[in-house]
Amino acid sequence: MQKFLISWILLLGMAFFILAFFLESLLMVGSYLFIALLMFFWGYIELKKEIDKRIEKDIEDTKQLLEEIPHTKLTLSEDLLCSLLIDENTHTFYVANREDTDDEFTFKSYPFSKLLEVAILEDGNVKYLFPRQGILGGTINEEGQAIINVIDPEEMEYEDVDDETIRKLTLKLVLDDFSNHTFEYTFFEKEDPIEKDSDDYKDSIKECTNWYHMISLAINQYKNEKRLVGQW
Repeated sequence: MQKFLISWILLLGMAFFILAFFLESLLMVGSYLFIALLMFFWGYIELKKEIDKRIEKDIEDTKQLLEEIPHTKLTLSEDLLCSLLIDENTHTFYVANREDTDDEFTFKSYPFSKLLEVAILEDGNVKYLFPRQGILGGTINEEGQAIINVIDPEEMEYEDVDDETIRKLTLKLVLDDFSNHTFEYTFFEKEDPIEKDSDDYKDSIKECTNWYHMISLAINQYKNEKRLVGQW
């Protein structure tokens, strides 16, 4: 019913727009064009409402699918294909993915002790990093297992980026897992750069920073433990 209403409004607006060019009176031409613009504006508002409702329903349906994963915190990517979840009760971090919005999610769980490093990246450049010591490296213990150590931050070089626009905002994690030792979660990615004072960026960086802090706290709980990645 809503789709029919939107189509009817837009067609009516188009009709007034076309008829305006067949009128001789400038007053009538102006009136018809004004009515056409009003109809187009009305149609745009109704179309946006319908799109927003559909997006909201898709988000709710996706969250329902993720209910099978025990969690207390959740964030969902814009395309609804990836999700990060945290269960504070069991100290477990989850990464859920799917290929298409019609598919079921597959997920992998990591105890907090398997989280080694987290960083916020803007257009691929590190903005915030925890632990602050730098990118992780490795050595081998007597059992032939890799022990994760940190590199002196003075040995690392970071590009000082202070742009006013941004295309991509991601959260990058280093995990104690040889099969998937790094993971990037995209909070937004645009074809054209957006201003950093835009609401879109402010909302995304707020959510990204919130997750950065939560994961940093999880890492901090186990930072004094020996980190074993597994058999070398």
